[in-house]
Amino acid sequence: MPTEFKLYDVDESELYKNKSKEEKESMLYDMVQTALKRGIKPTARQFNTYPGTVRKWLKKYQEGGIDALKLKR
Repeated sequence: MPTEFKLYDVDESELYKNKSKEEKESMLYDMVQTALKRGIKPTARQFNTYPGTVRKWLKKYQEGGIDALKLKR
């Protein structure tokens, strides 16, 4: 039986997938600002995500500003 992979032991209600669109966009902005101040890996740990995810959103922000963090759906 495969083992379920979890990054860290966190409350399910705090996960990104359980947020509204506005909460997600706010979280992305906070994540980008944290990455600019603290770096990729510490930000990934803080936001319970992968460094690649932080890099992706940071790059979008650097190329398109705050509008690049708007979710399409």
